[in-house]
Amino acid sequence: MAVVEYTGRADGEVFDTSRKEVAEENNLEREEEFKPVPVLIGEDYVIEGFEETVKEMEVGQSEQNVEIPPQKGYGERDSDDVEVYPEKEFKQEGIQDISRGDEIMVGRRRGRVVSAQSGRVRIDFNHPLAGENLEYDIEVTDKIEDDEEKAEKIIDYRMGHGSVEFEGDTVVLNHDHDHPIPNKITEKIEQELQDYTGFEELEIKS
Repeated sequence: MAVVEYTGRADGEVFDTSRKEVAEENNLEREEEFKPVPVLIGEDYVIEGFEETVKEMEVGQSEQNVEIPPQKGYGERDSDDVEVYPEKEFKQEGIQDISRGDEIMVGRRRGRVVSAQSGRVRIDFNHPLAGENLEYDIEVTDKIEDDEEKAEKIIDYRMGHGSVEFEGDTVVLNHDHDHPIPNKITEKIEQELQDYTGFEELEIKS
């Protein structure tokens, strides 16, 4: 597992970074902390072109202006992923005053409203960076070999919260939130623990 610092740009504009100072310089805001991120090769922690670059790098090495085409980034734009819905469907769900640029959930998909008029809402479900040629600065700051540290990074990446303890070959995740953890996530965490560490089981304590 590698730990990396990065800054991503599209059309010369910074859209994402792990560095707090870069985020402040470019007025980027998000709920998650700006910090180095883990990259577990083969598990889609990052886009394909990013992972391919990290795979060839050593600790302390940095690569500037790494170019990543759409097919190894967020894919090409697909016109089939732009759909039209009756506005009344959203009003029935208690969603009022839909405007262009709003982000909205439809089922389990998140999209961006591109128009809302005449009782019809047009939503683009393409990733905002679909079709874009991306450019990254990447620095590998560490490579993690210790199983406990690796397990902590896996859970932090997949969950974003919760404290971790270790009991024999079991990783215990103390989950103090009201909402349950989806089975898909716990199964993914347990599989990665088994594949990349010496731990065999994941136990959830609420």
